Amino acid sequence: MHNTRTKRQQIAIRSFTYGMMTLAAIVGVVVCLMLAMGYRFNFTDGKLTQVALIQFKSFPSSATVDVNGKTLSSRTSTRYNAQSVENLINITKDGYRGWSKTVNLEPSEVLWLDYIRLIPNNIETNSVKTFSSAQEMLGSPDRKRILIRTSDSDRQVTNCPSDVTCDRSYEGYFDAPYILQLADVSDPGNVKFSDISINSDQITIPTAADSEKFSIVEWDDNSRYILLEHKVNDTAEYLVIDSQTLSAEKNLNKDFGMSITAPHFSGTSGGVFFAKTETDLRKFDYSGKTVSAPLVSNLVSYRMYDNEKLSFVTSRTANDKTTTEVGIYDSGTVEVLKTFDDASSILAGVSSYNGTDYLTIISDQTATIYSLPLDQREPKTYGFSVSVANWLDFSPDGRYVLTGGDGQLASYDLDTNKQYSFDVEGLSSAPQWLDDSHIVDNSDGIKFVEFDGSNRQSIVNGSGYVMLSSNEKYVFSLGEVSGGVALQRSKLVID
Repeated sequence: MHNTRTKRQQIAIRSFTYGMMTLAAIVGVVVCLMLAMGYRFNFTDGKLTQVALIQFKSFPSSATVDVNGKTLSSRTSTRYNAQSVENLINITKDGYRGWSKTVNLEPSEVLWLDYIRLIPNNIETNSVKTFSSAQEMLGSPDRKRILIRTSDSDRQVTNCPSDVTCDRSYEGYFDAPYILQLADVSDPGNVKFSDISINSDQITIPTAADSEKFSIVEWDDNSRYILLEHKVNDTAEYLVIDSQTLSAEKNLNKDFGMSITAPHFSGTSGGVFFAKTETDLRKFDYSGKTVSAPLVSNLVSYRMYDNEKLSFVTSRTANDKTTTEVGIYDSGTVEVLKTFDDASSILAGVSSYNGTDYLTIISDQTATIYSLPLDQREPKTYGFSVSVANWLDFSPDGRYVLTGGDGQLASYDLDTNKQYSFDVEGLSSAPQWLDDSHIVDNSDGIKFVEFDGSNRQSIVNGSGYVMLSSNEKYVFSLGEVSGGVALQRSKLVID
C-alpha cells in the first residue's frame, strides 16, 4: 500500500514538473514573440507598450545620439527602442556640424539610420593639380581613378615651329594626339597622373571648319575600361579606352562598320555592349565580332541594370494612334510588360534592391513601382505622385527611386515605402549620386543632400562631377583657381 502511494506521488510530481516545463516553454515562446514584435515593459507607467527600433550608424563613428532630448549612453554605432510615433534625432560630434532628422515610426518598425554623414565645421581643401582648363571628370566605380577631360578637342602639338601658331589652321594640327588625364587616387594623399593619348589613326579626322568634341560616357563595372564619345559635327563615334594600357583599344563604329549611338558596357571585358542602330537595339560582342539581330525595334530609350538585363521604352504610330510599350530584356529574352495608348511621355527603368527587381514607370505625373515585374503572378505595386518628371534615376544600391525636373524632386524609399518631395534650385537633370543615400547639388558650389532633401551641407566651391575617395575621407572635385581649373581634394574627417 505504501509503495502504491509512493508511485502515485511520483507520477503526480512528474506530471506537475512536465506541466510546468511546458507552461514555461509556452511563456518563453510568447515572450520571445512579443519581444520580436517590439513589445517592451515601460517601468515608468507600468504598462506594456509596442516600440520601434532605430539603428544608428555614422561616418565618422563615435558620435553622440540624442532622441527627443534624451542623450543615449552609447555612441554610434548603436540602437534605440523608440516609444513615441514622432522622434526628433540629433547627432553630434566635436568639430563636426550637427545632423538632425525627424522620423515617424510605426510600432514594431525597424529603421536603419545607417547613412549619417557628419561634415567637419571647417573643411580643408587643397589643389592637387592645376590645368589651364578642365571640361569634365568622371570617377571609376571603385573610386580609385578619375578621368579628366581638359578640353573639347585641343591637340598636343609637339615640335611646333617658333614662328607658327599651331592652332586648328595649322596643317599638322589634327595629326597630333588628343590627350586625357587619368588620376590615380587609390592613395588620396599621393595622387598620380598619367596621359592617355588618342591618336589620329584611331578616330575620324575633322577639318578646321568642322566642329569637334570629345565626351566621357561611362566606366565599366570593373573600373578598367572607359567609353569615350567623339563627335565631328553631328556624327558620333565611340572609343573604348583601357585605363591600364592608357590607350584607345577599340573604335566601335569603325570596327563594326555601323552607325552606333547610345552604347553601354555589358559585363567587365570591355568588349561586349548594347547600342542603338537607328531605332533598333542590338548587342555587340568583340570576341567573335558578332552583332545581334534587332532585340527591340522602335526604341525610344533603354537602361542597363545588370550585365545582361535592361529595361526599354518603344513607341510606334499607326493609323493616327501612338502605342508606347515598356519591357525588359533579360539574357536573350524580351518581354513587353506594359502598353500605353497615346501617352504623352513615358519614363521607365528597373532597379535591384536586396535581390528584388523593381520596375518604375512614370506616366501622367504618377509613378508606379512594380515588384518582381517578370513574375507570372500579379506583381505588388507601389504608387506616388510627382509634380514634374523630366527624368528618372535610382540610387547605386537600388533603394531609392528619384525623379523630377525644374528643380523639383520626388524620391521613394523602397525599404520604408515612404515618399519625399523637395527642391534643389537650378537642377535641370538627374543629379549625381555621391553614395547610396546622398545626391550632389552642384548648381552653386558643391553641396551634399540626403535622398529626402534633408541635411544639406555646403562642401567647397566647385562645379560638375565629384567623387568620394575609396576610404570616404576625401572628396575630389574641379574648382576654378588662379591660372585655370584645379583638381581639388577636400578632407571630410578630422585627424
